[in-house]
Amino acid sequence: MRALVAFTALALMIAAPAGADPPKLAVFDFELLDTSLQGEVDGPRTDEHDRLMRVGDQLRKELAESGKFQLLDISPVNAAAHGSNLQACGGCDVQ
Repeated sequence: MRALVAFTALALMIAAPAGADPPKLAVFDFELLDTSLQGEVDGPRTDEHDRLMRVGDQLRKELAESGKFQLLDISPVNAAAHGSNLQACGGCDVQ
């Protein structure tokens, strides 16, 4: 999750040249990797998952409304993204 936040922050700092199309940006859903004992025993929490989905939706909305980025539709790869660890995907973000 830190990598995604850092990437998003870096992308926000890059200014597009005047007259050029806004840079394309794909924003994937946030993931919570709970390695605590409580997380191991209790399993994933629905309220945490729902909160992360809302945060992702809000981020996509605000980035799109800013006009500084062209958001890409991730729906064709969303299921595959949820089935893998995007932090260790070996360059899948480029594909």
